[in-house]
Amino acid sequence: MTILGLLYVLYKIGNCCMNLTVWRISHKKYINIALIGEGCHCGKGRWNSKGTALIYTSATLSLAALETLVYMEIENFSNIFVSISLKIPDNFPIKQVNESLLPHNWRDNPSPEALASIGDQWFTSKTTVLLRVPSAIIPQEYNYLINPLHPDFEKISIAPPQPFTLDRSIKNIDKNLLTRL
Repeated sequence: MTILGLLYVLYKIGNCCMNLTVWRISHKKYINIALIGEGCHCGKGRWNSKGTALIYTSATLSLAALETLVYMEIENFSNIFVSISLKIPDNFPIKQVNESLLPHNWRDNPSPEALASIGDQWFTSKTTVLLRVPSAIIPQEYNYLINPLHPDFEKISIAPPQPFTLDRSIKNIDKNLLTRL
């Protein structure tokens, strides 16, 4: 076996038994509804129509922070947020959006209706508890949509919320720059 082949086998062995951890950032005052998809009543998201109860999470805490920052004034991002980690069992199947089938303008804001249709269809089908979608901010990274009405949702391990703050120098970042990434 070649070195490359051995590295691939070790990679597969190491990843087969690792639980996926996803992250969500929530305002402290909404912590009681942060993991029930309650935001669906406020309006549509990139991957869901109004009334579809999806929980948006990210593959990393830093991506979750960016996903939150683009929708608010950076000056307001102080000690009012918490981070929540969710451990996904390693035997959970995860459906992945076929990125080659996305419309060319899928990263636009507002997002094309086709994306909400994808999320709504997946939500209604209840084929998996998780849907992996590319981040519109950093398309090489991924967000995970969680269906809180799926029967396997209760098997997800949810850690207690932890205080979440950013370095004060983040205020120096031009918000318009973040939205153009």
